[in-house]
Amino acid sequence: MNSFFKKVFSKTKLSPDITALYSNIVIDQIGEGLVGLFMPIFLWQTFGSINLVLLYYFCVYFLYAVLVFFGAKIMSRLGQKMSMILSIPFKILFFTGLYFLSVGYPVLIITFLMITIVEVRLMLFWVPYHTDFAGFTNKKSRGRVIGLLSALSSLVSILIPVFSGWLIKMYGFEVLFLIAIVLFVVSLLPLFLIKPTFEKFTFSFKETWRKLLGRQYRRMFLSYFADGMENMVGAIIWPIFIFQLLKGDFLAVGAISSLIVLFTVSAQLIMGQFTDKFDKKKLMRWGSGLYAIGWFLKIFVSTGFEIFLASTYHNFAAIVMRTPFDALIYEKAADAGHYVDELTVLREMALNLGRAFCVILLFIFLSFFGLQWTFILAGVASLFVNIL
Repeated sequence: MNSFFKKVFSKTKLSPDITALYSNIVIDQIGEGLVGLFMPIFLWQTFGSINLVLLYYFCVYFLYAVLVFFGAKIMSRLGQKMSMILSIPFKILFFTGLYFLSVGYPVLIITFLMITIVEVRLMLFWVPYHTDFAGFTNKKSRGRVIGLLSALSSLVSILIPVFSGWLIKMYGFEVLFLIAIVLFVVSLLPLFLIKPTFEKFTFSFKETWRKLLGRQYRRMFLSYFADGMENMVGAIIWPIFIFQLLKGDFLAVGAISSLIVLFTVSAQLIMGQFTDKFDKKKLMRWGSGLYAIGWFLKIFVSTGFEIFLASTYHNFAAIVMRTPFDALIYEKAADAGHYVDELTVLREMALNLGRAFCVILLFIFLSFFGLQWTFILAGVASLFVNIL
């Protein structure tokens, strides 16, 4: 295993810019990882209703799908680097809002402020990040770079879920949010090391929507829309489902999640190698089929051990699907030349419209069926990722 890691690291050269950019993401993901798995559970306990949790996520993602255009316009004026730097204080403010919720501040007021703040954060960060990532990587090694960076993120994240579960059990959510805030402050530092880059977003608001819904980008739209739909079930429903299954034991939820991450790190590195050597679309087709099966298997999970088995398989299938999918995303963006930021905006719009639409379907599904039956929705959606 050690020699395998050395071989992958020695063959994958990272530029100073991609190293700095991803250092920000890794630190950010540690902070996000502390909270991420438990975020829908926290909101569910705070709001007292899963429908209110769904309403919250609908507002966040639908608004972002509309406002991302304005984020790209801001980026055109500031440049990618400055836009990402300015996004960090808004993330800190968002998690400060979570802290206030955890200590009993008025839910309605704080939630409204959090939604406003997170929209600014999303607008300022993701388009510049994806634009720079596409520019800082090359076609020959992009899959290997994505596999390596994803594995690095997973490596540093192995113990985070169990640590988070222990913190919540011992001290409550407020300590978790404070630690995350400190990490987000630290994540700001690597962004200063990135070289300034400038892309001018040229589409008008009307033209952006016309391009998104037109024939030219229809396959891209449907693929990212489906990806957004599948993402929502995994991000909202699955954590609440396993929390209920494990009878509200935060530590058990975290421990199982850490074990799952441990068993999937090597697969990320292997798939990064395969992605550069083989046809990305064929790998993605195989991966999406395996991944859809994983969602259908999760319907029948009923014990902690079954959660581990189903999630380990599902994570492996996700890597088979996502590594070539992500490589293709950046390949198309890089090939777009000066239209890299326009293509990134269309991707973000499609992805988040899919997320918002999925939340509407989840409202309907949960009115008639149990949580686990929403996994059918995710399984079907994951098959449509192949349309790209």
